[in-house]
Amino acid sequence: MDTLARRFQRTRSSMYRVLNEIRAQRLLDQPLDYIYSPVFDDSAMADAIVAPMPDLDAYESQRRQMRIPKDAPPELASLYEVPLLNKEQEQHLFRKMNYLKHKAAQLRKRLVLPTGSLARVRTHDLDQIDELLDQANAVKDHLINCNMRLVVSIAKRHAAQSDNFFELLSDGNVSLIRAVEKFDYSRGNKFSTYASWAIMKNFARSIPDEMHRRERYVTGHEDLFEAAPDTRTDEQECLATAEQASHRVNRLLEYLDPRERQIIRMRAGLDNSEGMTLEKIGEQLGITKERVRQLNVRAMKKLRNLAEDHKDEIS
Repeated sequence: MDTLARRFQRTRSSMYRVLNEIRAQRLLDQPLDYIYSPVFDDSAMADAIVAPMPDLDAYESQRRQMRIPKDAPPELASLYEVPLLNKEQEQHLFRKMNYLKHKAAQLRKRLVLPTGSLARVRTHDLDQIDELLDQANAVKDHLINCNMRLVVSIAKRHAAQSDNFFELLSDGNVSLIRAVEKFDYSRGNKFSTYASWAIMKNFARSIPDEMHRRERYVTGHEDLFEAAPDTRTDEQECLATAEQASHRVNRLLEYLDPRERQIIRMRAGLDNSEGMTLEKIGEQLGITKERVRQLNVRAMKKLRNLAEDHKDEIS
C-alpha cells in the first residue's frame, strides 16, 4: 500500500478508500439470487440455521467407509467418496445456503446510498460479505457433490441416444448446478425429484439438437467425423459469410449500453483496428482496468443471452 501511495502520490487512507470502492463495485456487479424465507428475519433462528447439519458425525463416519466400485471409470471415482444426504440434512443445507446469501444481500444494500452512488464503505463490511458468500458457496458445492451421482444415473439412461456420454454428463452437471440455485426447499419436496426433472428436461432439448446437427452432415460413411476436413475455400463465400457475421454482431451490439458497446468494439477491434488491452481502453475512457474488465464480462454475458434469445431473428 505504501508503494501504491508513493506511485500515485496519494495518502494511504485515500488508497484504501479506492481499494474499498473497487471491492464494493465488484460485489455489487456480482449476481446474488436466493430463495427467501420469513425465518431469515427471525434473529432467534440464526444459530440453528447456521449450525452444522443434523447427524453430522454419522455422515462423516459413512463418508470414511465409502468404497469406489471396481467398475467405476477413473473420471467418476470421486463421486463415490461423498454419501447421499437424507431429507432432513438436505433441507438444513438448502436453508443455510439461502440464509447466508440473504445476509450477504442485506449487507450489500448498505454499500449504496439512496442516490445510487457508493457509500463510504468499511473494510470490515466488505470482508463480512465475502465471508458470507464463501460460506454459501461451500454449502452449495457440498449439495452439488452429494447429487452428482444422480446426473450419472440419468445420463446412462440417455447415453444410447448420444455418442458422447461425458458431454451428456457435462450438460447434466450444468442443469444440476442451476437446480441447486433455484430449488425452493420450503415446499418440503425432495431435491432429487426436482433435479431429475430439470436434468431430463435439458436432455430432452440437447439430445435432439445434437442429432439434428449430425443428420445435416450424413454422407453414409461411418467415419464421417473422423475424415480430414476439406481445406479448399471459396473467396466469395468467405466474404459473404464474414459480411453476414458482421451484420449479426452489429445487430446484437445495438442492444448494449453505449459504453458497453464501445468497450466490446475496442476490445475486439471491430472498427478495422487491432484489439486493445483492458489497460488501454481504461486510459481512453478514464476508468480503471478492473472496471473495464467488469463491463466487458457483463457485456459479453448480455451478448450470449441475446444471441440465444434472438437466434431466429438475426440468422
